[in-house]
Amino acid sequence: MNRRTALVALSGLAGFGGWTAARAAVGPDRSLAALLADGPDGVVSAGAILRHGDGRPLFAEAVGRKRMGPAPGHWDPFGLEDPFRVASVSKMVATTGFLQLVEQGRVGLDDDAGMRLGFRLRHPAFPDQPITVRQLLSHTSGLRNGPSYPVPAGHDLREAFDPAGRHFDGGAWFGPREHAPGRWFAYADVNFCLIAQMLEVVTGERFDHYMTRTVLAPLSLDAGYNWSGVSAAKRARAARALRWLDGSWTDQVDGTVPPWPQSAIPQPRDGPAVAEADLRLGSNGFLFSPQGGLRLSLADMDRLAALYRHGGTLDGHCILSAKTLDLMQTPAWTFDPVHPNGETAEGEGTAGLFKAYGLAMEIPQGRRAGDGDAFFGADSPDWRGHLGDAYGWLTGLFWNRRDGRTLVYAINGIRETGGRVGRRSALTEVEERLIDTVLSPVPTVG
Repeated sequence: MNRRTALVALSGLAGFGGWTAARAAVGPDRSLAALLADGPDGVVSAGAILRHGDGRPLFAEAVGRKRMGPAPGHWDPFGLEDPFRVASVSKMVATTGFLQLVEQGRVGLDDDAGMRLGFRLRHPAFPDQPITVRQLLSHTSGLRNGPSYPVPAGHDLREAFDPAGRHFDGGAWFGPREHAPGRWFAYADVNFCLIAQMLEVVTGERFDHYMTRTVLAPLSLDAGYNWSGVSAAKRARAARALRWLDGSWTDQVDGTVPPWPQSAIPQPRDGPAVAEADLRLGSNGFLFSPQGGLRLSLADMDRLAALYRHGGTLDGHCILSAKTLDLMQTPAWTFDPVHPNGETAEGEGTAGLFKAYGLAMEIPQGRRAGDGDAFFGADSPDWRGHLGDAYGWLTGLFWNRRDGRTLVYAINGIRETGGRVGRRSALTEVEERLIDTVLSPVPTVG
C-alpha cells in the first residue's frame, strides 16, 4: 500500500473518531515532530487536523507532551482528545451561540448595546452616539481593555464605564477621541465580555450554561467555558498552558484544573473568594471568559470546523442558519492602508494579523510580508475562521469556502513577546511551518 492509498483508506474515519489510525498515516515526511524543542523559542506540544472538502481526514497528528501532576518530571504524550484553553477561537464560538438570539429577533445587531445591557454605554468623546451590538462583535466599538482586566467575580463590569465606578481606570477602557465607534478597528476582549453579559440579561440564563445547551451539547462536545460542563474524565486529560521560563517549562494556565463540576472563576485580589452559587446574572461578562476561556480538544475543534464548513448545521443539528453564518463571514471592517482605519495588531501599532474582520471572524485578504495575512499562501482569501494566542498557546480554527477543507491546530509553549515572525505573514514562524507541513501535497510512492 503506497502512501496515497494509505490516506485514502482513512476515508472510513470521516466521522470524528479513530484518531489512532489517523495518526499512523502521518509519516516522517509530513510530521509535526520537527517543531518540538526546549528553550525560549521552543514548542512543547503541537497538533493539527486537516480534512478534505468531503470530510476525509488528510492529516491528523499530535506530538510532544503535557505535564501532569505537581512533580516537574511527570509527563504524558499530548493527544488530539486532550482539552486546553483555546484562546480567542472562543470568541467565534461564543458569537455562534449569541447570534441565535439575533435569529430569534430578541436582539438586533444595530441595537444600542447599553440599552440591552441595562446601563449607559457611551464613549466619553461621543456621548450622543450609541455603541451597537454589531460594533462589539466586530471590534469597532471604540472600547479597549482597561488596567482592571479582568473584572473579577463579585464586581460589576458596568463600573468600568462609569466615571464614578471603581474600575473606570481614568477612562482607559475607551480609545482616543480620534478613534470613533464604528470607524476604527481595535481588537479588545472586553467587547465579547459585554456580549456574554448581554446574553445573560436577555435570556436570564448563565452564559456558560447557555453555550452548553445551545451549541456544545447538540454537537456532542465534552467542552465548556472555564471548564464549565466538562466531564471529570476529560478534565483529567487537560494540557496545561506552558512557557519556557528560567530554564524549564512553567505553568501559565490550568496548572490546577477545578474538580468536577466546579468552574474556574476570576477571583478578586482584595477580598474573600466568591462562590459559583453567588454569581449574579448579567453583572459581569468576564466570569466565564467568552473572549478566550473555552476548554476543548483538537478533535472538538475539528467538529466545530465541520459545523462552519456545512453552513451551520451538522448531523441534523441546526446551530445557525447559513444566512447568519454568511453574515459572520462578511467584512464589517476592512483595513485601508491609504487612510488607516484600525490597529491591525492586538494593541497599538500599524502592523499585524488583522486586515478584515466580520462578526467574530477573521477574513484573510492574502496580503503578504511580515505585516500581512497570507496565512495559508496564495489561497488565503478563501479561508475563514479565527486565531488564538494566549498563555503560550497558539491556535487556529479555519475552513476554506471554495474547496471545503477544514484545518484546526494548536501549538503550546510559545513565548509572549519577541518570538520569531513568519516569512509571508504576521503569524509566528512556527505557525507557518505547521501550516506548510499540514497543507503540503501528499506525496505518492511507487
